[in-house]
Amino acid sequence: MINLIRKNYKIIGIHLLFWSAFILYNIIDAGWTNKDSWIFSIRPSLATDLIVIVPIVYINYYVLMPAFYSKGKYVQYMCCFILLLFMGGLGTRFFAFSIWLPLEHLGNPSEWEPGNFWIPARIIKNIAKIFPVIAATMILRLVGNAYRQEKRIREIERESYDAEIGLLKAQINPHFFFNTLNSLYSLSLEASPKSPKMIMHLADLMRYMLYDTSASRVLLTDELTHLENYIGIERMRFGDHLDLSFQYSGDIEGKWITPLLLLPFVENAFKHGVEKDGGWVTIDLKVSEKRLYLKVENSFTEIPGRLQGGGMGLKNVKRRLALIYPSHHQLNVEHDNDVYRVDLKIDL
Repeated sequence: MINLIRKNYKIIGIHLLFWSAFILYNIIDAGWTNKDSWIFSIRPSLATDLIVIVPIVYINYYVLMPAFYSKGKYVQYMCCFILLLFMGGLGTRFFAFSIWLPLEHLGNPSEWEPGNFWIPARIIKNIAKIFPVIAATMILRLVGNAYRQEKRIREIERESYDAEIGLLKAQINPHFFFNTLNSLYSLSLEASPKSPKMIMHLADLMRYMLYDTSASRVLLTDELTHLENYIGIERMRFGDHLDLSFQYSGDIEGKWITPLLLLPFVENAFKHGVEKDGGWVTIDLKVSEKRLYLKVENSFTEIPGRLQGGGMGLKNVKRRLALIYPSHHQLNVEHDNDVYRVDLKIDL
């Protein structure tokens, strides 16, 4: 019972507040002859009114609305609702006729005549008194349902968003390591003394990916260190065949960014911009105030059958940008005159 109350304390509180307001409304009578005063009067009939109105309200709230209204059975709901109101009007009339009218004439019973129970005007008056109470609770339920539905939709969207981001991250790691291991394999075939250093860089990258990128954001300085390790591997792989320029400037300290967001652009530049006979890559990153500017250019030779748009890596990062920075980024990818160019702007 205690756990049930804790779980639904907000709903219970709203209902208690509603009935408190209803009772207060019925015991306060404005003194129209003296507008600066309030007259408090408790009608004895309020007790029996509550005996009738409370069950009527909750039959509608917990039975009729879930069974008919919420399922779109509006005709059935209206029929039951009208019948419920009629029963409420009869119940209120019954207590007034059986208890309160005789009590009013208790001091002079000779003048009391029971009269007619079935007076339509009085029954309709009682129904009119009950209807606003039921209508108010209906509004409470509809607003509550709308709030819960909106909350559930947001939860589903968030779960879907987290699942998709997780999937995209999972795609990055194998894709990245596949390319890096290819680089390491090339050096091992040549028995290059650079292999141990490349393995060290690769170990640092693996440590970063395994332990640091599970967060939704990382420090930009950490992401740049990660990029430098990757670029160091590519330097060793291509050696003198690579003409490389990598620089960053601006206020990079204390800035946060989604992890592994910049790597695909750099990786794509090496993958498609540097062939066995050489090539060039230029990477320029700048932070101004709270905006990051990344410009990546590389040599480019159109090859039949080459994946358009940079392959899976760029398609992946474009989707991540759309999800994480939907209206806070600008991305332009183009190639002309044997140059492949990426311009990215992100509001950090």
